[in-house]
Amino acid sequence: MELLTNVLAGIVGGLILNIMPCVLPVLAFKVQGWVMQTDISAAERRKDALAFLAGALVTFGVFAAVIISLRASGESIGWGMHMQNAPFVAFLIGLLFVFGLNAVGVFELSFAVQSSGPSEGLWASFSHGALITLVSTPCSAPVLGAATAAALGKDAVWYETLLLFWSIGFGLALPVIAVGFIPGAIKLIPRPGEWMNTFKLLVGFTLFGSAIWLFGTLQRQLSVTASNDFLWFLLCLSIAVWIFEKIRLGPSEGAGRVLRHTCLLAAVAVSGWVFLSFEPAPTPGASGPVDLAQATKNQETVPDNIDWILYSQDVRDQATKRNQPIFVDFTADWCASCKTFEKTHINVPSVRKVLAETGILAVKADLTKSDSKLWDVLGKLGRNGLPAYVIYFPDGSHDLMPEGPPLGLIDRLKDASKKFPKNKFKAN
Repeated sequence: MELLTNVLAGIVGGLILNIMPCVLPVLAFKVQGWVMQTDISAAERRKDALAFLAGALVTFGVFAAVIISLRASGESIGWGMHMQNAPFVAFLIGLLFVFGLNAVGVFELSFAVQSSGPSEGLWASFSHGALITLVSTPCSAPVLGAATAAALGKDAVWYETLLLFWSIGFGLALPVIAVGFIPGAIKLIPRPGEWMNTFKLLVGFTLFGSAIWLFGTLQRQLSVTASNDFLWFLLCLSIAVWIFEKIRLGPSEGAGRVLRHTCLLAAVAVSGWVFLSFEPAPTPGASGPVDLAQATKNQETVPDNIDWILYSQDVRDQATKRNQPIFVDFTADWCASCKTFEKTHINVPSVRKVLAETGILAVKADLTKSDSKLWDVLGKLGRNGLPAYVIYFPDGSHDLMPEGPPLGLIDRLKDASKKFPKNKFKAN
């Protein structure tokens, strides 16, 4: 019964992922394909939906296999942890960038159900299902936590992990399945027209925006030189796809075209060898213990931003000795929901005022880079995905907020202050 409940949670959570900021731009790309193919047969539309679903399920199946392997080796695991891997983030940026170039017309890559042949259209739909899965995994969504916690749990059987990942993939593909299998659903998609040119450009710009957002994460993970070199690689890649289009539309046929494509691929490989180093960002030097008394005073005099303290066990131990609660935000630069909720619900005047009045310290547990210890801390709370918000009390208990935006944060902070008032804090 519990497995069934988690599967349903996975389906609902996967469906909600479609409106998350990391997925919506790519889903718009799929809408473009629908608009161009509003007159296809019902059978072709069903094949398109099933190919899209297959792309999502296969990709989630690969993720499940990796998770099962890591869990068997004793590694700490969490939802979105692959975004801590710089080469994977770079791959995703390159993928979004190329799809953006396609949308703005630099080269032509068909995502119709049928183009030069059925197999090409179905392969495009499969690839698009895989792409939307890749960009969805940094995000979390309400209801999704129960499924991911069960799938990533140390006691989960391998087939439970696979089934739960597939349930998320099914939910993620549900809008496409609905268009493919529900008669009349395609009528909700506007007919092709001049507006399509504007829509394609907007899709391209949103994909570029997604790539820029992920590049911010890559900058935190790599050295300045490695980050800049990656931009040079993107330039080479852009030129390559432009030349690819010129070859495709050119007069050459047969062996001549194959030779040109081979030389082009070799040039891309050489540019990758030259520019892709993935040199990690330098690790900050060790700093002394944080003075919580001084940090509490600083918090009272920061009017425009929260003066975050980085999470560490030492900070928790000090807070316990001082009889002082702390509010911890588990976040990462690659988590769009985390950054959105921080701007809309946490780093706002009303919350900053309550933090200053109560003396509860704002602590950030940053999972942008690989940190197995932080995943372990998060796992002890019964969570495996971001964002997560918790108030730790000095008596060893905690107040874990529900998934989603930290609604009611002010009331929870005030309740914590009533239990552990500021005037009862002890000296360091």
